[in-house]
Amino acid sequence: MKHVKYLFLLMLVLVLVACNDDSSAGTSTDEGSSGGDSGQPHIAVVLKGADQEYFKLAEAGAKQAFKDFDVKGTFLASSKETQEQELINILEDLLIQDPDGLVVMPSTGSAIPTLTKYHEKDIPVLLIDTDLNWDDKTTYIGTDNYTAGQKAGEFLESILSPGDEVAIIEGVPGGAQNEARVAGGKEYLEEKGFKVVTVQAADFDRTKAVSVMENIITAHPNIKGVYAANDEMALGAYQALKTANLTIPIVGVDGTTDGIQSIIDGGVTASVEQLPYKMAYMGVENAIKALNGETVEKQIDSGIELITQDNANEKLANVKELLGK
Repeated sequence: MKHVKYLFLLMLVLVLVACNDDSSAGTSTDEGSSGGDSGQPHIAVVLKGADQEYFKLAEAGAKQAFKDFDVKGTFLASSKETQEQELINILEDLLIQDPDGLVVMPSTGSAIPTLTKYHEKDIPVLLIDTDLNWDDKTTYIGTDNYTAGQKAGEFLESILSPGDEVAIIEGVPGGAQNEARVAGGKEYLEEKGFKVVTVQAADFDRTKAVSVMENIITAHPNIKGVYAANDEMALGAYQALKTANLTIPIVGVDGTTDGIQSIIDGGVTASVEQLPYKMAYMGVENAIKALNGETVEKQIDSGIELITQDNANEKLANVKELLGK
């Protein structure tokens, strides 16, 4: 009889452990006030990735806003930007919690059917970083990615000569953010008389960018400049060029600590800084405005700035402060 009793207790413990096992991907955090019974709004922030510093800055901005505006905040993120279905699954699961407002950094338009479900429940949906062709969004807050691409092209124009060959390393093909950044840079350079000899994808990944850059310099030995659609790929491109004993200017996008440090050290030449911390913070702020019936502009530009050796030290200090380093 004792053995039966012990067996029953063991089975009960195993059931409880299984029920408390969270096997969902991505990261999840609840911040801010208790919400719910207190009558304070529940704002959820969901990002398309968690594997890069860019996303960490957005996370920091969201969590600071949860505290500053005294709301119940939920933070969620898929593991990588390429995991579109993971992001959709997170959004579907979150919908069951019925948050009062949603701030989301999407990957592609594949998320629109799920976001439409939020709209149908009168939950305001605010997009940050990546805009979507979706009329029911409350607003888009972020960089004009086409303009960011143009800014990168403008920098290369300032140090190269018309007729020079330039290579572009893009992120995830088909993504709205990526397509706009590439189009902005490519069109600007071609209008100014440069030859964009190739556009190759590295999925916003540093390691992949090394291989891509190696292939580019083999196929196009006369390139004089490189535009990478984020800092991670710019760093990978620099690594490949350094190994090949080539000195070619590289401009990235984002303004991460690694990217800025490389600029200081004479590696990557420049970066078009984005402000993911500000995007996420303003996302929470404007979600509250929407819930209060206040007017929210359909598009809010969070701004960009070029980082070179002239201002890199100051920018690095700012980013580290935001990350709490």
